[in-house]
Amino acid sequence: MIVTSNIVNDLNTAFQLINMGTNDKIRQGEQLLQQIRGDIQYPKVLFDYFQAYEISLGLRAAIELKLWFKEYRNFDDYQAQYVQNVVQTIKQHIISAYIVSEAPLIHQLKDAIVYVASRDFPTQWPTLMADLNQFLTHPDYVYKTLKLIYKLTEKYVYQSRSDPLYEEIIITCDTIHHNLLLLAKSLIQQIEALQNLKLSYEILKTLLKVFYNLNFQDLHPHFEDNLQSWMEFMKVVLRLQPVQGVEQFLFKCKGEALRCVLLYAMKYRDDFGDLIQVFSSEIWNVCTQTSAGRDSDKIVLCALRYFKTLIAWQDMKTFFEQNIKILIESLIIRNLSLSKDEIGMFQDEPQEFIEKFFEQSDLESRRAQAVELFKTVTKHFNQQVNIIIQEYLQAYIQSGMNGIDNEIILINLIIEASTSSFTSKDGTIDIILSQENVLGFYTHCLKPKLGQIFELQQQNQSVEQKFTPIQLAFYCRYLFYFRNVIDKVELPTLATLVSKLQLSKKITLSNIASYTAYSLINVRQDVKNYANHQLYFENVNISQYLQLILTDCYNNIKQQQKLETYSLKLTNSLITLLKQEIFNAIAALCNLLQDLLKNIKLEYEFQNVHLVFEIIASVVDVCIIAKNSEAANQLQQSILNQLDELLRENKGDVTNFVLQIYSLFLQVQTNASSYYQNLLQNFLEIQNWNESNSSLFQAYIIFFQFGFQGTNLPTTQLQAILKSIVSHSTPSYTELSKFLIKSNQQWTNIVLAIIFEQYKIQQQSQPQISSKSKATHLSQRLINKEVFLLLAHVFTSYGVEVLVNECSKISPQLLESFLINELGIIKSISQRNERKLIFTMLSAILFSGSFLSQQSWNLVFQAMVENITLKKRNPLKFMGRVTDREVTSSSGFQPLKPVIARNNNDKLLNDEDKLFSASFKTYYSNPIVQQQLPIQQLLTQQQQELLSNLIQSV
Repeated sequence: MIVTSNIVNDLNTAFQLINMGTNDKIRQGEQLLQQIRGDIQYPKVLFDYFQAYEISLGLRAAIELKLWFKEYRNFDDYQAQYVQNVVQTIKQHIISAYIVSEAPLIHQLKDAIVYVASRDFPTQWPTLMADLNQFLTHPDYVYKTLKLIYKLTEKYVYQSRSDPLYEEIIITCDTIHHNLLLLAKSLIQQIEALQNLKLSYEILKTLLKVFYNLNFQDLHPHFEDNLQSWMEFMKVVLRLQPVQGVEQFLFKCKGEALRCVLLYAMKYRDDFGDLIQVFSSEIWNVCTQTSAGRDSDKIVLCALRYFKTLIAWQDMKTFFEQNIKILIESLIIRNLSLSKDEIGMFQDEPQEFIEKFFEQSDLESRRAQAVELFKTVTKHFNQQVNIIIQEYLQAYIQSGMNGIDNEIILINLIIEASTSSFTSKDGTIDIILSQENVLGFYTHCLKPKLGQIFELQQQNQSVEQKFTPIQLAFYCRYLFYFRNVIDKVELPTLATLVSKLQLSKKITLSNIASYTAYSLINVRQDVKNYANHQLYFENVNISQYLQLILTDCYNNIKQQQKLETYSLKLTNSLITLLKQEIFNAIAALCNLLQDLLKNIKLEYEFQNVHLVFEIIASVVDVCIIAKNSEAANQLQQSILNQLDELLRENKGDVTNFVLQIYSLFLQVQTNASSYYQNLLQNFLEIQNWNESNSSLFQAYIIFFQFGFQGTNLPTTQLQAILKSIVSHSTPSYTELSKFLIKSNQQWTNIVLAIIFEQYKIQQQSQPQISSKSKATHLSQRLINKEVFLLLAHVFTSYGVEVLVNECSKISPQLLESFLINELGIIKSISQRNERKLIFTMLSAILFSGSFLSQQSWNLVFQAMVENITLKKRNPLKFMGRVTDREVTSSSGFQPLKPVIARNNNDKLLNDEDKLFSASFKTYYSNPIVQQQLPIQQLLTQQQQELLSNLIQSV
């Protein structure tokens, strides 16, 4: 394109308009820029412009130049060739322009150089590094030069290795290594002479970053040949003494040096091996000088990662055996005390503190990395660690057990050294520290303190006047982790004692106490048996303790300004364990539930609202089990008005929960009250069943199941509702269909007719796809698996003959054609309970009579064997546990556990494969069947062997 004489004037005008700042002027300026951006000389004009004009306009030109080069790096060869001459001219001068520029122009030029280099260096810009190298020896320009080199080499760390990248690294190292090493030596001299320390440290830090980038992919020969010089340089950096006022700059340099040392230790062990022990001593000496502030984080984090890796090296074992105590004192103990940030979090951010306190959600802090290192140390040097902790424990006892910091560090040491296997649900499972140390601290240190706390509580004195809230929190932490080690006889007393702490005005301590008490009363019988979820105290009478804890919960909830998750979890757990004992305090319990429902209206948070209704459901469930209608009625009368108010507010989740509670109340009533009858009639109105209410459908259905018990179902209205939700392909149609089918066999034909009519419509409207792809096709539409499961529920309720006959009434061979059409489902079904239902039904269809033609029988049989083969080949795919249809619904329905437990009464087999094999064994024992059934043609050799093995196992 020909350069117009007005391009500079147009550019000037455009920038002036943009700088005016109003929307109209900016729009006009952008439009003018758009007109001249296509000019081939545009980047050259920008380059000249920013050097000639005052800063505001020059900066705008530099930004435009940067953006142009950002696009240039993605040009194809033709586009790049078109602008080659202009770009080449700019490249000849841009380094010099960068060197003499100052902020903010220099930042734009730096990015522009990086963009053009990413395309052109080294092939189209071979002089780039040479141009920069000459400035590495110039004191005034060295810092700018290093900053640019760092940006240019940054990609060496994150890009995958390739031949072009490797070639670029070699060229860069060949060009600048010599001057980098000279610079390193001169920097040390300047720093030791205390010359311009702040700038010297900044240059040093950047030099170390460049060193890291250049060495990340491979060890270049220049660095290998000068390994001793560079490592001596690193040692000197680590030994530099801080000077007041610039300490933070030095610590950042030491952090970068540590990172470089760690890189060499990990990637170039053969070359670096002799220096590892030397640097190990240097590193923990540096760490003993660091402060607790964040300015030292990089040093400490690098050191922790460094030693975590080295600990596992067999050839370093002797060295660490001799220095393990130094390592623990310099790196681990210093980072297990509470930091200022953690103390602030305890005061102001309870939730975040508790997550890090119990659930180890903090992964990148000093403390988290120290914990990881300590676990590794304990694993490899268990005996030495036990001796060291025993020494600390004895010293603490002899000191009179004073000093909160020492106490917290000792608790953390014991927890972290012991915990090789931990879950927040069960606490420490496997302990690798000696029980003498774990229980020694409990017996000699913690128990006396807990005794003092108990005495203060008995005298109604403030515990927090003698023990700080954070100190009490760490006592809870110990009990939380080691609840499976402490004698279970002591746990109820400990839970009662801890429960009193939930009345603290410090919300963090209150929540920690609630969570700890919850964990103490919910220990499992066998913590190492993951299949056994039975709680130890389900069969041990500790009701006197539980009632005291429940009273504390009630008092805590009364003083709370909002619902707290941990106190709600504890309350629900107490009700579940107390069972019928709750009737001794039903009036107080009614008051508690009233307070909880009031708090829902004050602040809505889903998890807590869910827990409130779980608590109500648990109480009503106990009434149902005990057949205590009097207690249920007392409870219902106390909260019915509040529930009705919540229902009228028509909030989706709350409405779901209220209706589920109503369904439980209905189970302890002989006849539904007029209030419930009116609700039932209201929910029968078809307008309640539009798609916008789909998240409520399952709650409506559960309410119907118990509201219509013992009464004739309103056929016309329910049939209209079913047709409506089936036509919308809402997943809840399965639950409504199950309810109707189980209520009366006469509904079976009605339901199946509606379902198959819609199934036929949707099969005709969807594109033709294979059975296999259909089986894996996820859709909310009424197809495939949902219909299969509904047929299985008909079979479960009334048997195979009723299933076949009801399908035949709709259309001959309906069931057979459906099975053949959906063979993909049979082959791939893997969810555990769904597979049990479908396989049980199919086994009956195949082996209980002549319900299918021989060809169809063969195809279904093949599909089932293929499924069993897939399960044997990939068992993990079949591990999913679907305990109830509601849980897996995509409707947004949130079930309450007692409701689901009562609503899910399907009896499922333990092993559907054995049922299939046993049924086939009996079926195939008939000589006529053996003659007619071509097993060798139907099944592969592998499938035949698998089936034979299954038959032999039954």
